[in-house]
Amino acid sequence: MYATVRPLKNLRGLKARFDNVDMLVIREITEDLYAAIEHEVVPGVVQSIKVVTEAASRRFFRFAFRWAKDAGRKVVHCVHKANILKLADGLFLEAFRATAKEFPEIQAKEIIVDNCCMQMVSKPQQFDVLVMGNLYGDIVSDLGAGVVGGISATAGINVGDGIRCYECFHGAGRERIGIDRANPLPLLLPALDLLHGAGEKDAAVRIWRAMESVLTEGAIRTADLGGTASTTEMTAAIVRGARPVLTPIVSTLRAGRSLP
Repeated sequence: MYATVRPLKNLRGLKARFDNVDMLVIREITEDLYAAIEHEVVPGVVQSIKVVTEAASRRFFRFAFRWAKDAGRKVVHCVHKANILKLADGLFLEAFRATAKEFPEIQAKEIIVDNCCMQMVSKPQQFDVLVMGNLYGDIVSDLGAGVVGGISATAGINVGDGIRCYECFHGAGRERIGIDRANPLPLLLPALDLLHGAGEKDAAVRIWRAMESVLTEGAIRTADLGGTASTTEMTAAIVRGARPVLTPIVSTLRAGRSLP
């Protein structure tokens, strides 16, 4: 797999730093400093090598622009530090510019990574799609999660040729949280992304709305969301709300009663 898509969107009923945020962070995951090529030059001096190749960058950007296009997005920002890393990030940025010409219907913009972080914590609503290398993507995607409500509000989609892996953000271990006390939303959100990817959009929307209803009502929440409910109780509440609207109609007909 060579790219990760992180949808960052407000979940109704979940408290967040900002409202009306709806962006995608798309991260290249095969290169950069995460290649983990390091060595000690002399005692007390080490080097870490940042790897950027044109081939991987062009593959990544073609994927990112196609994803943005299919999602109906209009603006793609490339996040970089080419003002300092003139060769490594410079190559990455040139690959972005070249690929952008293949997608004239999408507006291509560029932003330096430190400015991007400042803009995200002041006015995140301005961003549509952010594309970047491995290290910046790791930092910016977690920053974005904090902007929209933490791990309860986002998930990740790892993509390769002919394969997708849907995952939750990293969280605390079972030992810290306790049995039947965990918030079910971080695992539920990637499942909804999977349903969308499998063409089951109606089911995904129904569960999403049920999830938002439970959060908005506020009566059933796990401890980390400010409530006292167990994992089982919160999950059951979402399941009840997500059942198809036809269920009560069928039950009424089977009982021999007329519809209201």
